[in-house]
Amino acid sequence: MSAAAASRSSARAGGRGQTEHQVLLRLDSLQRHFGGVKAVDGVSLEIDKGSIFGLIGPNGAGKTTLVNVVTGYVRTQSGQAFLEKDHLTGLPPHRIAGLGIARTFQNIRLFPDLSALENVMIGMHTRLRDDTVVQLATLPFLRRDQRARVNDAHRLMETVGLDASEVGKRSAGELPYGDQRRLEIARALALSPRLLILDEPAAGMNPTEKQGMRELIERLNRDGLTILLIDHDMRLVMGVCRQVAVLNFGRKIADGDPEAVSADATVIKAYLGTGGEKEVAHAPGTIEVNQLQRAAQVRSSRVVEPEKALLDVQDMWVSYGAINAVRGVSLRVGAGEVVALIGANGAGKSTILNALSGLVPIASGTAVFGNLDLTNAKPSTIVARGLVQVPEGREILGRQTVLENLELATWSRRDRVAARREVEAIMGRFPILGERRALRASTLSGGERQLL
Repeated sequence: MSAAAASRSSARAGGRGQTEHQVLLRLDSLQRHFGGVKAVDGVSLEIDKGSIFGLIGPNGAGKTTLVNVVTGYVRTQSGQAFLEKDHLTGLPPHRIAGLGIARTFQNIRLFPDLSALENVMIGMHTRLRDDTVVQLATLPFLRRDQRARVNDAHRLMETVGLDASEVGKRSAGELPYGDQRRLEIARALALSPRLLILDEPAAGMNPTEKQGMRELIERLNRDGLTILLIDHDMRLVMGVCRQVAVLNFGRKIADGDPEAVSADATVIKAYLGTGGEKEVAHAPGTIEVNQLQRAAQVRSSRVVEPEKALLDVQDMWVSYGAINAVRGVSLRVGAGEVVALIGANGAGKSTILNALSGLVPIASGTAVFGNLDLTNAKPSTIVARGLVQVPEGREILGRQTVLENLELATWSRRDRVAARREVEAIMGRFPILGERRALRASTLSGGERQLL
C-alpha cells in the first residue's frame, strides 16, 4: 500500500474509540421544495459516529439546502431527522445547536465589527447562565468564568491554526479570507459539538491552504469529532472521507465508500466527468500547477498598445488603520485584454478591487479608468462609467427575486426598454437564472448565486 493510500485509509478509519456503525445522524426521506424546484427530494442518510462523511454534487444539487434543513434554518416539508435519539425535526436553529450540531457556512458569516476573539466567544453562548439573579449574586464566579471562556477561545483559535495573540484583537472583517474560514471553524468548535458540518471550507484556497485545511479536518476527527464535509475539491473529499453521498437535482443518486462512488457511472455523468478518478489520484497541488502551466501556453494573439490602456494604476497604496494592505501596486489593463490578479489569501487582491470600485479609500498613488480619476470617485459614479465588480462574497439581495436582482443592476440605464432587453439576454445566457427568475435569490445554491 502506498503512503498516500495508507494516509487515506487511516483518515477514513474515523476518530479514536469509534464504534462501527453507531449512527450519530439519521435523515429519513427529507423533502423541501421552493416553488416548483425540488431542492431536497426524499433524501435519507446515516452518518456514523466518529466518521468523516462527504456530501458532494453539482451546484444546485441541494447540498446546502439539506444542511439548512438539518440545522433548522429551513423547515422540512416532510421527513424526519435525528441526532442519536434526539428528534431534530421542527426545532429552531438554537435548539439544534444546543443539542450538539455546529456548522460553518458556504458564504462566511462572522460578525465583522467584533474582534476575532469575540466571534469565538459568541459560539460559547450555550454555556452562559440564564438566571440574572444568580449572575448578580455570584460576580466573582462570573469573572472567573469569563476568564475561563477567554482562555478557551484562545485555545480554539490555536487549534485551527490562528495566532490568538496576534489575530484575536483584530476585527474579524479585516482578516484574510483563509483566516476567516478558520475563525468560523473555531466559533463552531466553541459549541463543543457532537457533529461539525463544514460547508465548502476549502473554497477559494490555494493548494497549500487546502492541504492545511485537510490536516485540520483530519486532526479534529482523530480527536473524536464527527464531521459532515461538503466541498467541490474531490481530492479533499475522497482523501479524508470514509463514506460519500452524492446529490443531484435534490435527490441522492449514490452513496458508499469513495472508491465506489468515484467509479459510479451515474456520478461520473452527473458530476465528476470522465476525468474524475484520475483527478482524485493526484497529490494535493499537482493538478493546479499542471493546469496553470498548460493555460500559460495559450495566450491571446492580440497585442494591446500601452497608450490604449483602459485601466491604469500607478504606485497605489491602501491601508486599514496602521496595516498597509496594498503597497505600491501598479498595473495596466488594455481595452479588450484579460489580466489575472493572483496571490495567496491575504495578499491584497480583494482590497485592490475594492479600492478601484470606490469601496475603500486609496491612500496614495493614482488610478484612472478611461478618463475617470478613481482616487476620489464615488462607487455610483464608477459603476455608471462601466467599471463593475463581482465580489467574492456572492453579495445578492436574498429577499428579492432573481429577476428583481437583475433589474436592480440596470438602475442607471435611462432607456428602460433596452434595460429590459439586456436582462432577458442575461437570463438567456444563464438559463438556470431564467428558470428561477421568480424565486427569491436566497433559495439559490452557492454556484447559482455566483452566476447571479
